[in-house]
Amino acid sequence: MIWGDTVAYWARWQGGRTAIRFGERDLTWAELSDRASSLAAGLADLGVAHGDRVGLLMSNRPEFIETVIACARLGAIVCPFNLRFTAPELAFVVGNADCIVVVTESALRPGLSLALERAPHLAVVDADDGSFERLAGAGRTASPVAVSPDDPFFICYTSGTTGDPKGAVLTHRSWFYASMVRALQGGINLNDRILLPFPMAFTGGLALSLVAMWSGAQLVLEPAFDPARALHLIESQRITVFMAVPTIFQQMSLHPNFASTDISSIRCASSGGATVPVPLLRTYLERGITMTQTYTLTEVSASGITLPYHQALERVGSCGVPAMHSEARIVDENGNEVPPGTVGEIAIRGPEVMIGYWRNPEATAATLRNGWCHTGDLGTMDADGYFYVVDRAKDMLISGGLNVYPAEIERQLAGIDGVLELAVIGVPDDKWGETPAVIAVAQSGTTITAEMVLERCVGQLADFKLPRYLVVRPEPLPRNMSGKVLKADLRRQYADLPSTASPIR
Repeated sequence: MIWGDTVAYWARWQGGRTAIRFGERDLTWAELSDRASSLAAGLADLGVAHGDRVGLLMSNRPEFIETVIACARLGAIVCPFNLRFTAPELAFVVGNADCIVVVTESALRPGLSLALERAPHLAVVDADDGSFERLAGAGRTASPVAVSPDDPFFICYTSGTTGDPKGAVLTHRSWFYASMVRALQGGINLNDRILLPFPMAFTGGLALSLVAMWSGAQLVLEPAFDPARALHLIESQRITVFMAVPTIFQQMSLHPNFASTDISSIRCASSGGATVPVPLLRTYLERGITMTQTYTLTEVSASGITLPYHQALERVGSCGVPAMHSEARIVDENGNEVPPGTVGEIAIRGPEVMIGYWRNPEATAATLRNGWCHTGDLGTMDADGYFYVVDRAKDMLISGGLNVYPAEIERQLAGIDGVLELAVIGVPDDKWGETPAVIAVAQSGTTITAEMVLERCVGQLADFKLPRYLVVRPEPLPRNMSGKVLKADLRRQYADLPSTASPIR
């Protein structure tokens, strides 16, 4: 279960085969293992030892994986930082983790300015100025270090939307189980080619890269997602595994090249982060691609609950059943399990769960209770044991004393012609306290009307759930690095909507 050993195994088994493809550059398994070993020796010279933290501020490139494996061999802890963090946010996480070294690249290095002011001793290794290559390309061998499966491997920081970022501490064991389950569910093996469409600094991207390391598959890296480029790579590289958030699948399906691109090589497609709308499922099904759907979160190593691809249309709206070796249940505010069909908080227990938040015992105690990880997400479980995500607890609004779940309204509105993306938020209301508002983005040359929105909802949703306001904006919805809509930003931006817009009903 030690990740340095995993890569060493594949270096022996298939050393000459490509482990990572990045543009025109191929890195074999043997090269990856050797360079990681040399980098580990170099990091040790900089003072990194077992249990020390190494920050990683880097876009998708082979050096990211090399750093991860080097740290695994030292027993050091990797701290991947959100590429969208501001200088103060970066200074906080670097200081909170008490990093010895930060590995970065020239384009992102300026973001460390405040962190370096606060910690002048901090060593910086840059993948573009030669300092990284001097360590990784030196051909050295790191001294053996005893590493346990239960040693921390990553501190993955949350986005910090409700305060300072919290660092989920994830072990070699937790990532081993999470990667094993994903690989087994998708039948992923050393003959596969995996295209990674989002940053490895995001836990979902990190999870996909570790699946490749676990299974011996080839990882095709791109510095950023572009739908045209992704479609080209799927066809030209014969990509067999593609995992993304629904937004990415949607962008690809709307691209002019989608119909003419051969995507038949994909045999394992998976989506997470949000429920996939039925029209989008059907769009890919018409191309011969079925989609597995997963409910995940950082605190459980981007694992959790999964709906098999062959049940996507049979169990519409469900995120599936717990991962292998894991349990899930729906609980009330006291942690007691509630009957099937009752809305409560989703709780997960299993080997993939974090051991706690770094240097934050209060948050750890609030989230990890009696062995269960309390997710903060609201959901239900049906009589057959299938789970359904209702909404984030913090996104729920209360209208006239009744709970309204924006995600339920969003599912009802999915697939309206001309809508690129939309989100439902709660805005203040003098009579009801809060009321739903739809914030939408339209395709160029199309119009979204109140009648289109209400037609989808009337007769399908209770009257107190019907949207009261519609905003069609020209700019995309704000999203975090994982592609999730930043609803807190939208609520702040449209807090005065009732005083500036007319109701649609």
